[in-house]
Amino acid sequence: LFQRFHGRCRLSYAVMPRFALSASESMLESCAALLRSHPEARFTTHINETTAEVAEICRLFPWAHDYLAVYESYELVSRRSVLAHNIYTTDAEIRRLSRHHASIAHCPSSNAALGSGIFPMSRHIAGEVRCSLGTDVGGGTGFSMMKEALAAYQMQRLAPEPMILGPHTMLYLATRAGAEALALEHETGDFSSGKSADFVVLDPGARGVLRSRLACAENPEQILAALFTLAGPECIREVSVEGQIVFDRNSQDRSLN
Repeated sequence: LFQRFHGRCRLSYAVMPRFALSASESMLESCAALLRSHPEARFTTHINETTAEVAEICRLFPWAHDYLAVYESYELVSRRSVLAHNIYTTDAEIRRLSRHHASIAHCPSSNAALGSGIFPMSRHIAGEVRCSLGTDVGGGTGFSMMKEALAAYQMQRLAPEPMILGPHTMLYLATRAGAEALALEHETGDFSSGKSADFVVLDPGARGVLRSRLACAENPEQILAALFTLAGPECIREVSVEGQIVFDRNSQDRSLN
């Protein structure tokens, strides 16, 4: 699979065991062997998502002093590692994640929908652990990063150690933070010269709440806030990938008519 897909077009290969709970030690050893053979590959899995999961990990891996230690023992945690959730983490795990330069994918919609808990973002930020956004695929409620950023804002307001995520931080989490998590920040993620980018063009429509709110916006921050809170899939007018338009609502509407 690595030979077939890695480096083809925009694809990169990731070694991705579901999580340690469903992986035998021999499977984790195989993951480590793959990463040694292909150091340019990435690694992603889940960690510390629920209290029941953490307790079961302790039972299945009694030699590990915490959840992260399971992955560390197989040398699976590095700059190219993205670990999802990490809700019920310890301070020691946060310190080691920072030393490994690993990233955490915060999946707020999934955490809320499944009742998993609230991600301690402020502890991760204080511990200098890189954080980005994720949808947890089927565990979440959609794939929109704008929707996920809004969910992160709402969840972090309710956190035991709350954080207020301003619109600029929400934009960062939905764009450059993802590039940084995947070690692609030198290629994409912002408007720096020479970087590649995909674009989503939003149209508030001729009427409606979003159009009215944008008309009253006094600065870019208020525009961003309105887009994150009020813009939905119906506002997407155009999507381009590497300069090529892959979705055009006007063309789609004409074909339907």
